[in-house]
Amino acid sequence: MNQTKIPPYVVLEPSKEVIFYISKESNFTKDIPGWIKRLNLSNYSGMVINSKCIFNRLKNKDCK
Repeated sequence: MNQTKIPPYVVLEPSKEVIFYISKESNFTKDIPGWIKRLNLSNYSGMVINSKCIFNRLKNKDCK
């Protein structure tokens, strides 16, 4: 089993979501179910965003 590196991510506890950041230029193979499993967040849903700006806003949301 080929385990790829997990891309940068943010866990949103209230909505039980994990947001992964993969740039448009990246050749990352998307494996959202595999990443969720490896993070031990099996009851969470996941999605990928391509905007670094939006990802950083989500990441820094708790820092306000």
